[in-house]
Amino acid sequence: MYTIYLYSLIIGLSLLILSLVLDGVSDLFQGLSLFDIHFDFLPGILPLSPLQFCAFAVGFGSIGITLYYVTSLHFIFSVGLGLILSYSTHKLLSKLRSINSETITPLDIIGCEGKVVVTIFNNGIGSVSLNTKNGKITYSAKSDHYIKQGTIVKILDIQNSILIVSDAPIYFLTTKDLNK
Repeated sequence: MYTIYLYSLIIGLSLLILSLVLDGVSDLFQGLSLFDIHFDFLPGILPLSPLQFCAFAVGFGSIGITLYYVTSLHFIFSVGLGLILSYSTHKLLSKLRSINSETITPLDIIGCEGKVVVTIFNNGIGSVSLNTKNGKITYSAKSDHYIKQGTIVKILDIQNSILIVSDAPIYFLTTKDLNK
């Protein structure tokens, strides 16, 4: 059993070092990082990434070697610590990924162009669809005049989570138009 613990520790540390080296080299050769790979082992039940496997192998091997001569329950403690480290790694990575995701603020939307999805009646509310870096987003919108479906509009302001839009040509002037 001691040999299994030793091999587990060596394999876990070797894969971790290999992942770190490939992660450092990935700036030169895009996509070689093993940290970004994610796959489902038993889909939906056990999400597993190489980093989680390394955490399990290092925890399992290190506590196994440490407790092998101390207690007869070394296997139970080894598996337990390995699972705890793997789960902690999973939670930490998911938290870091969610922090890294880019969110859109109201200031990012003001000045953008959108397409009317649901007709906006005079002082009424309709819907406008925007293409953003995170995908297509639809917002409630209102205007002081009638704007039919399919019209391209400019977002002027946001009030109470409702976009204030206009299709007036003055809002669509470009520098090319100004030079005429």
